[in-house]
Amino acid sequence: MQNAECKMQTNRTTWIARARLCILHCAFCISLIMASLSVAMAAETIDRVLAVAAGELIMLSDVSAARDLGLVPAPAGAGDPIAPVLARLVDRALILAEVDRYAPPEPGADAVDREVQTVRSRFATPAALAAALSKSGIDENHLRQTLREDLRIRAYEDQRFLPQAPSEDELGQYYRDHPQAFTRQGSLVPFDAAHADIVRFATDDRRRALISDWVAGLRRRAEVTMLYLPGR
Repeated sequence: MQNAECKMQTNRTTWIARARLCILHCAFCISLIMASLSVAMAAETIDRVLAVAAGELIMLSDVSAARDLGLVPAPAGAGDPIAPVLARLVDRALILAEVDRYAPPEPGADAVDREVQTVRSRFATPAALAAALSKSGIDENHLRQTLREDLRIRAYEDQRFLPQAPSEDELGQYYRDHPQAFTRQGSLVPFDAAHADIVRFATDDRRRALISDWVAGLRRRAEVTMLYLPGR
């Protein structure tokens, strides 16, 4: 009788031990599955669509690449590291669609090489540049293509936007309105001495205003879908 009870007790103990082992094994498997799902979900959220402009998808990786490589400088002190760069990339997509309609001259390989070198100079070592490219999931060929498109945009803008030279009265007004631009070592440079800079700055501002108005018009006419919500 006692032997039977001992045998039953042993069997019960063995069953409990096996059950506990099975539970631990299941818990371990579940933890592995959850970890795998977490990794997969994290991988999926590394990149996502932030906007659609002129039929082009603008991804989070595009924003990261533009910011990290210095292709689109983010405004200093911007609280949101994505929104201002995304806005510039949306404008770029609309501009590029317009540029493709008129097909300005293709930039030469030397010009693209110089742009690539400019990007390289922003990094202390080739390995640092390679890490930045890898982080954004692009390679140097992709970078060259992006820089080639930027050169095409510049060529188009140079052809289209030639502002009228400001008059002397307008130059004088610009000089009075922007004294900080012509102050050197705490002293305002005389008008005549700063004349060449005044012409250049005033003309550049006028050109930027023309381009800004043009881009605003592109935005009004184009279909732009913004999917990015700040902070998400």
